[in-house]
Amino acid sequence: MRLLHFFAALTLLLGSSLAHAATLNFNGGTVSGCSLSTDGLQYTCASLAPGSTDVIVIGSAYGVTVNSSLAMSYNQGLTMSGNAALTVKGNLDIKDINPSNLKVTGGSLSAEGGTFLMGAQEQTITANISATTIKMGSNNVKVTGKISAKGPVEIASGSVINGPISGTVVNILASSTRIQGDITATTSLTIGSGSQVTGNLKSPTIDLKASGLLVTGDVDASNSLSIASGNGIKGNVDAGEVTLDSSNAYITGNAKVDHITLGWQGRVQQTITCKAYTPSNPCSCVTNNSGWAFNEPMGPKCGPGTQAGPDHFQITHPPSALSCAPAPVTVTACADAACSTVYTGAAQVTLTPGGAVAQLNATLPATGTAASSVAQTTPASNVPLGLSSTPATTGALVCKSSIDGSVTNCQMAFVSSALQVSGLPRYAEAEGPIAISALQASASNPRACVPLFSNQNKTLQLRCNYANPGTGTLPARIQDKDGTYKPLAANAGSACSANGTAVQLAFDANGLATPNMLYADAGALGLTATYAPASGSDSGLTMTGSGTVIVGPRRFVFSAIATPQRAGLAALPVEPATRISVSAVNVADAVTANFGRETTAQTVLLGSSLVAPTFSGAANPAVAGSLTFNNGIGTASNLSWAEAGTVQFTATMATYLGAPPPAVNGVVPPFATGASNSVQFIPHHFVTEVPGTEPMPCKAPLSCAAGSFIYAQQPFKLRVTAQNATNGTTLNFDGRDTALTTQVALRAYDAATGLTAFPPAAPSGSRLSDGTAAQTSVTGIAPASFTAGVASSQIAYRFPGAFAVPAGTVALAPPTDVLFRATTTYAGGTAVTSAPSDAGTEAKLTVLTGRIMVPHSYGSERLPIRLPVQVQYWNSGWLGNVSDSVTQFGSAGVTLANCGKGFTSGTGACNGVLKVQGGTYAFKQGALPPPNGQLVLLAPGVAGSVDVSVSGLHYLPSTLGHVVFGILRSGPVIYLREMY
Repeated sequence: MRLLHFFAALTLLLGSSLAHAATLNFNGGTVSGCSLSTDGLQYTCASLAPGSTDVIVIGSAYGVTVNSSLAMSYNQGLTMSGNAALTVKGNLDIKDINPSNLKVTGGSLSAEGGTFLMGAQEQTITANISATTIKMGSNNVKVTGKISAKGPVEIASGSVINGPISGTVVNILASSTRIQGDITATTSLTIGSGSQVTGNLKSPTIDLKASGLLVTGDVDASNSLSIASGNGIKGNVDAGEVTLDSSNAYITGNAKVDHITLGWQGRVQQTITCKAYTPSNPCSCVTNNSGWAFNEPMGPKCGPGTQAGPDHFQITHPPSALSCAPAPVTVTACADAACSTVYTGAAQVTLTPGGAVAQLNATLPATGTAASSVAQTTPASNVPLGLSSTPATTGALVCKSSIDGSVTNCQMAFVSSALQVSGLPRYAEAEGPIAISALQASASNPRACVPLFSNQNKTLQLRCNYANPGTGTLPARIQDKDGTYKPLAANAGSACSANGTAVQLAFDANGLATPNMLYADAGALGLTATYAPASGSDSGLTMTGSGTVIVGPRRFVFSAIATPQRAGLAALPVEPATRISVSAVNVADAVTANFGRETTAQTVLLGSSLVAPTFSGAANPAVAGSLTFNNGIGTASNLSWAEAGTVQFTATMATYLGAPPPAVNGVVPPFATGASNSVQFIPHHFVTEVPGTEPMPCKAPLSCAAGSFIYAQQPFKLRVTAQNATNGTTLNFDGRDTALTTQVALRAYDAATGLTAFPPAAPSGSRLSDGTAAQTSVTGIAPASFTAGVASSQIAYRFPGAFAVPAGTVALAPPTDVLFRATTTYAGGTAVTSAPSDAGTEAKLTVLTGRIMVPHSYGSERLPIRLPVQVQYWNSGWLGNVSDSVTQFGSAGVTLANCGKGFTSGTGACNGVLKVQGGTYAFKQGALPPPNGQLVLLAPGVAGSVDVSVSGLHYLPSTLGHVVFGILRSGPVIYLREMY
């Protein structure tokens, strides 16, 4: 019979469980408590109260409106897809749903008039989200869809958002959040360190927190924009007050501002335009603390925001050309008379002769130049060049020679037969062909060129000259038909000669000779070929032709950089060198001495290649420093990196003199690159801090070093932050870096001098512990405890002696001012510390030997007894601690022992007759406040005695207060009469 009852109960239990695990299907069918629209697609529910394991399933194209708030728990589920819609009139809380139960792959989630919450778990959804307030929890979330709030938006650290975000106040928490989409905030926008945003930002106030944060997109901040150290914006900025903090904050595009402050090594790579622009003082709105002067390659450059039109156009052309083919020219739109900057607006020109039309700046990035041509079929010696343009210019046309860069009279010759010289861009001292063609106009078609030499060997006089830079020290060497290289100079080690060298070349059936050329230096090298035989069948024939070949360095070579370096400080070279150099070298690794002498300085960008750490999201902020070349050798000044880890510094030149390098497997690489040796960067210093409420403020007569105190053995949080030289957090100092194996040691020193370890000197023997009752010793923080440069550890400071009953043998320590120092040592002995001598900051506290004093008392067994318990500290005697209004204990922490008379059944054990009034007892200015705040022993109704102590706080040992019930307290005698 009992077995039957058991199975019946089990069946009921299973039936109950199955009943709870229900699915609420919104797919056109009936759902209890919800109405369905006439089209069968929209549900309306007064409320939804799913069971603890229920699942809500909303089919594609179905909508559910709930006219009250909806909060879902861990074991519940939500499934949506397609165009499904869940609208809640109130709060919509899905933050606690088990990620495996959250299957939202499409649709929309809306909390009208309420708050949308997700992310207490590491949740992933695909849906558009709208609400009055949106909170993306405390854990990593992944959302694909639009996020829109009428109020504030908060995104948890480490989140991935694929879609735009909008709200009043948008806060992206640190660190390592990835956002693909525009962010719009009507009041303010804050983005935490280490985040990556691909999209435009718009808000009156924008704050980009340090460090390792990158925005790829344009930024619009009408009031203020703050870019903390190590952060970058790859785009244009339109803002009011802009601040680039020290160091290494940067903007790659243009900046149009009311005012901008450039901190140390802060940089706007393009043009700064003051909104109150004046031509006489274009940088009037710039406070330049970058360390680079105005208009230096790395310094700020200012100019007008909108160019009305080009100042003038410039045509770069050859001195002569064949009449049977268009002659290539380059058109440049100049923004000023000196053509120091180019016009970047759209322009169209029509050239004469020939009528070729060229579009300038039709695509981005705007270069201000365009390739075009001029042509004339009738041979003539002084043909004028010209152009008409839209927009028109204010300055006159300027013409320059493509051979040597000299200014011409805007005339060129068109001839019926000529030599043409050309060559693709190449690396210095790399063997490669040039092209010399001998052509003439066809007798039957003046627009067609035909070979003049066909399958013949001809001796040409070849000359070289230096087009850019205008001088040089080495010649071109041309390979003749027999394979011998002929220097176009007196010898291979001298400069190009005026007369050049006779070189015999083999022309093919098309009248083309392709001899190899070697040139060991860099620059635009002009080549001129002349054929003027004094005898033979060609006697009296004179032909000439010129061209320019771009020859650039093959690579950049860094001098040795010492390792390790400190984050944020200028890197040091390996001794005995006094500077870090970067050499531009040719294929044979010889310095190209002309590099750096070009008429316009070539852009060589400093960067870094992150070697370690390799964990996902490791920060790699922009490199700070400048690189200036002269005679082929550059000096890297103030080269630094603001993070922890190992990098190779890089130097990269995308193009040389506007030309790309030869393609490799169809891909055009940067013209020249180079990397340094691997350089380890370590934090510059540590900062130790004591957050939270455990340390209490001091009040007289207690005097504290930093204004706060803690009791010996009382646990508190010590936070250690690794920082760079500008006090930005080094995010890569992280437990995920497998190279971090040495713990960060923690030690305590006297706060006055920082020299005496673990004070006081007497009694000696203080140490750090874990703050538990066991008081296990603590020597440091494991690397694994650090996240994004920050670690917190619970510690306590333990004196060798403490109050005890009976008294201990070690003397009690007086109030002691202590500082807490963090130190780690790298291989080779380099130490990082929080000591002020290393620019660190150290937490300071005054440590007290404390106790709780429970007084003796007595009174009637018919009345409660109130005990004025105190918290005290030792300073050559026990003093009430009026600074303590924080400590408290519960009634469960009160110990009653050694009971006597009516309170015991024998052997002193308490029988429960005497009780403590329940509740929490809180000290105010060191004492339980009278009368109601004092410790109350309830009236027992019988006489007896007891020892009372407070045992719940191991860092405040308690005295024993002896309390007796059943003895009336004596008092003043008002009237006494004896009667017999």
